[in-house]
Amino acid sequence: MFLIPYNRLSEEQKGIVTRISREQQNLFVEGPPGSGKTLISLYTLRDLVKERTIKPLLLMYNHSLYGYLRTAMQELEISDNITIATKDKFFWDLASLNGIKGVGGTYEEKYDHLLSNLLNCTLSENYDVTVVDEVQDLNPKEWLLVKKISRRITSMGDFNQGIYETKLTKNEIVGQGLIERLTKIFRFHKNIAKIAGLFSRTNLEAKVTKLSQTKPQLIKVDKNQEFNKIKEILNSLNNKRQRIGVICPDRDILRELSDYLTTQSIDYNYYVRNNELRNHDFTSTIPLLISSFSAKGLEFEHVILFGFNKSSTMVSKLRNQDRLNDVLYVSITRTNASLYILITPDTITEIANIKMFNNEEPIKTQDDWF
Repeated sequence: MFLIPYNRLSEEQKGIVTRISREQQNLFVEGPPGSGKTLISLYTLRDLVKERTIKPLLLMYNHSLYGYLRTAMQELEISDNITIATKDKFFWDLASLNGIKGVGGTYEEKYDHLLSNLLNCTLSENYDVTVVDEVQDLNPKEWLLVKKISRRITSMGDFNQGIYETKLTKNEIVGQGLIERLTKIFRFHKNIAKIAGLFSRTNLEAKVTKLSQTKPQLIKVDKNQEFNKIKEILNSLNNKRQRIGVICPDRDILRELSDYLTTQSIDYNYYVRNNELRNHDFTSTIPLLISSFSAKGLEFEHVILFGFNKSSTMVSKLRNQDRLNDVLYVSITRTNASLYILITPDTITEIANIKMFNNEEPIKTQDDWF
C-alpha cells in the first residue's frame, strides 16, 4: 500500500481527522515535517466525501505534490469526487472563466494582475470545504481568494518550511479560525533530526518517535567523481526496491547528472519540465531526480543530497535571500530512513563543516532502517 493505513495512524492524528470532519469553522493544522499533515488531509477528504454530498477542493503549491496526492487519492478511490489543483493553474483557470487575462511583462506580473482582478470580481462560494496543503506557500492574495470561494477552509502547514517568498504570515491563517498542532514526527529517526536541526528554527529531535542506529553518511569525494559516487549509492540501494530521491537545489546540475546516468545505463526518472511531475507514479521505486523545491511535501525511504555548491548561482541566490537554511532543512527531512550527503571541495561550508556524522567508510546498506 502506498499510504500508511488509517489504523496505523497515531491517536493524535486520528483525533484531528475526526475533528476536521465534524468542524464547521476554519481550521489550521500545524506540524513539523513527517508529522502526518498530508495523511490527515487525505483521510479527512475520504471521510467527507463518503459521509455526505459536498463539493471539496484540494489545493497545493507544486506539480510534484499534485502528482503525489493524485496517486494517493487514486489509492483511496476518491479521485473522482474531489477537485485537485495546483494553486497557480487553479487561479489562472478561474480568471479565464471570469474573462480576466494576465497583463504585464513577467509571469509574476501577469499572475499578480489576475489575482487582483479576481479579488475585485463577484465570486460565489463554490466549494463546501477547501483543503490547502502547505498553506505557507500561498501568497496573501491567493489566501484571500481561497476565503472568497470557500465556505470552510482546512489548511495544513509548517511556517518553518517556508522556502518561497510569499509574505503570508502564520497570524493571517490562525486568525481565521481554530488551530490544531501535531507534536510528533513519524517519518524520520533521531539521527536525521540531529542533522536537520542544524538548519531548523525548532527542536526536531525532541519530537521524533523513531529510533535507529543508522547515521547519515557525509561522503567526501572529488568533484569529478561526484556523479560516479551517486551511481555507486544507487546501485547499493537497488535491491531494496524502495523509493529513492536524488535531491539537488540546482536544476542545471540535476540535468547534468541525468545525462551522466543515461550514459551509465542507470534507471532513473527525471523531468525537464516541472509540470511533468503531475503524472509521475509516486509508488515507483525507480530513483527520482528532483529539485529541493519540487521535493517539498514529498517523502522517500532514501535520499541522496548533493549540489549545494559555492559556485551555484541558485545557492548564492538562496543565501542572499536568507532562504538557504530553509531549503537545506526541507531537503534533509524528505527521507524516511537513510540520508547520503555528498561533499566536494565546492560544497558550502554549512554542510562541509558538519562533524557529527563524518563517515569515510565505503558505501554499504543497512538493515535497521525499519
